[in-house]
Amino acid sequence: MYRKATLRRMSPQTRRYARLLNNLESVLRRGKNLVEVIQRLEIDSRALAHARQIPDHLPVRNSGRDFTLTDHEEGR
Repeated sequence: MYRKATLRRMSPQTRRYARLLNNLESVLRRGKNLVEVIQRLEIDSRALAHARQIPDHLPVRNSGRDFTLTDHEEGR
């Protein structure tokens, strides 16, 4: 990266080229940082798709009785 003081000492054409290089470096740095984020999102997306295909609980047999709590039974 070229600093402002260095850019000031350059000729106008060289200064423009140096600014373009600075922008290129900045864009590349942001792109490299995005790779890690995209990898994590892909892993999370695959895990979510896999979790949606598999039921998260097994059916429970309770011989016809319902043992789930309702709002009325919580206060007892």
